Amino acid sequence: MGDRRGHADRSKDEEFEEQRHARFGKLPDRVEPEDLVETADTDPPREEPPEPPVRREWI
Repeated sequence: MGDRRGHADRSKDEEFEEQRHARFGKLPDRVEPEDLVETADTDPPREEPPEPPVRREWI
């Protein structure tokens, strides 16, 4: 099943690639793993807001 499906999908993949290229143009170059930058949060985590008062406490 996988062999038969592979041949049909290749032609559809190529057709899809042509359509994508016609619509969006060339894809940008891949980013290499060594070019990636690790980020870190600098703000301390925010505290959760207090629980809202219960309606019977309003009376």
